[in-house]
Amino acid sequence: MPIPRMSRIELAQKILPDLKTALSMTAKRQGLKKIAATYDLHPQQLYNNLNLNDSERNPTLQQFELITEYARDHGDLDQILDALALITGCVWLPMPAEEDVGKTELFSEVAELITRVGKMTSNTRDALVDGRVDADELAVLEKDLLRLVQAGFRLVEAAKLFSEVPHG
Repeated sequence: MPIPRMSRIELAQKILPDLKTALSMTAKRQGLKKIAATYDLHPQQLYNNLNLNDSERNPTLQQFELITEYARDHGDLDQILDALALITGCVWLPMPAEEDVGKTELFSEVAELITRVGKMTSNTRDALVDGRVDADELAVLEKDLLRLVQAGFRLVEAAKLFSEVPHG
């Protein structure tokens, strides 16, 4: 029985994006015109450089920096960091907020880690159904691994913060 291929939209949600895609999607979420106005950029030029259907154009270094800064200031940096992790082979690690670490939050981090293990296990099983792992399935597993490492790190960091604060 053949396994149906993932649609482009489904695949985009399950894999780590390339940098242009991450910048484009972030700019669209945050409002391309708002970003352009904030930094006195020409909105049409920004739009053209972020157009995913135009492989001849790419964002400038200045546009990359300003979109990243805007995303950071608005709490929407994850997708750009994912793209940079893909390029560099590195892992970015979100830190838990110190004031948010109590027993409930610590167990939430445990639950998140277990969820990530389950998701990676499920995606591995699905990838092996046809006896081989194709490029799309491998990309899904790479994102699963990044999220699993992040969840493990957040758990350990939350435990460190929890141990530093007296709890009754």
